[in-house]
Parts: sequence; C-alpha cells; structure tokens
Amino acid sequence: MELILYTILIIGVTIVYAYFGVRIGRKLIKSRVREGHNDVLAPIFLTAGTLYAVLLAFIVIAVWENYTDASHNAAEEASTLATLYRQTNGMPAPEQGKIREILRTYTEDVVKEEWPIQAKTGGAAADARRGIADLYRAYATMPPKVASLPINAEFLATLRTVAADRNKRTLQANEHLPYAIWFIMVFGAVVVVGMSFLLYGDEEGPHAFSTTVMASLIGLLLLITFVLDKPFNGPLAISAD
Repeated sequence: MELILYTILIIGVTIVYAYFGVRIGRKLIKSRVREGHNDVLAPIFLTAGTLYAVLLAFIVIAVWENYTDASHNAAEEASTLATLYRQTNGMPAPEQGKIREILRTYTEDVVKEEWPIQAKTGGAAADARRGIADLYRAYATMPPKVASLPINAEFLATLRTVAADRNKRTLQANEHLPYAIWFIMVFGAVVVVGMSFLLYGDEEGPHAFSTTVMASLIGLLLLITFVLDKPFNGPLAISAD
C-alpha cells in the first residue's frame, strides 16, 4: 500500500508538471517561434537529456547494488547463524546449553529489537551487541581442553563471520544518498523536462503526450531510487524473515 501511494505521488507530480508545462510553455513561446527554432533547441535538449540520463543511470545502479548487497549480507548472516547453532552439537553438554541459550536470545534481540531500530534510525540494539560479546565470553571461559576441540575452533571462525556480517548490516542500515545528490537528481529532472517545453510543434497533443511519457519514466527511476535508497526502511525494506 505504501509503495502504491509513493508511486501515485511521484509519477502523478511528474505527469502534472509535464502536461501543464507544455500547455503553458506553448502559449508563452507561440508568438516567438521562428524558422529554425527547434533546430537550435533540439541539440541543446538532447545534450542535457543525455548528461542527466548518464547521471541517473549511474545512481540507480549504485543504489540497486547497495540494496542487493545488504540483502545478501543479511541472508549470509542468518545462514551463518544457523550453522553456528548446529556446530554446538559437538560441544560438551554444559557449554552446549549455555551457548545455545545465548544464540537464541541474540537472534530474538536482532529480530524483535534491532531490526525495528534499523528501520527507524539506522542504529543498533544494545542487547544484540551484548549478545555477540556474550558468545565470545562464553568461548573464552571454556576449559582449555574443551576450547581446543576442533569443533570449537570451527565455532570461533563461524562466530567471527556472524559478528562481521552484523557490523556490515549496521553500517548498511545507515547508508543513504546525500541530500546534495537528491537535489541534483530532482533539479536535473525539472530542467530536462522543462527544456522540452521550449520545443514547438504544430500539434499540442503529440507534444504533451511525448513529454508526459518522458517525465513519467524519469519519475519512475526517481521512485526506484527512493524506495531502494535505505535497504532496511520503506516499502521494499529487507525484512528479518
């Protein structure tokens, strides 16, 4: 539902801007159009459009790669956490029960506490951070004979991966496009669409239609960038599932 509202808002604004811009622009420049009018303006419009298209494509690809990277990292963290739990099967009973309890608590803290915090502020949960520390502490306090078992060495290596993935997820939750980039993207869209108002054809209908289609495509790319900008927030946010 949220995605539909964003789509209607962003695409609707671009369509309204393009349609009424064409109508108003044609009225303002009609009496000033001379032979060669479009011959002069068309190359300038194409150059500006190409520059903006390159910029927009680069940003959309960068945002998409960041989103997919965050999704893959979260999946790897969950998968590695499951592997970590299975590795406790080879531990002696006292250590196994203690570490499994910490793992269950840590997982619940991440899902129920840390994920909502990431969605709202991009921060981390203190309980989840404490859970990682408790796992390292539990390993460090094992008797030497137990800690030296091959399965426990594997457990420590897997724990390092989980901790690294969590740190990366926390950083990714704070990543987003700077406001300066958003300003350039929106300003560029306004300029490129606005330059099409200065072109002139005999019929208003085709001019308005082609301009609104172009504006809709630009709006669609801005929408994609907006919903993917913050991987853990918004209608397409990566969930804890």
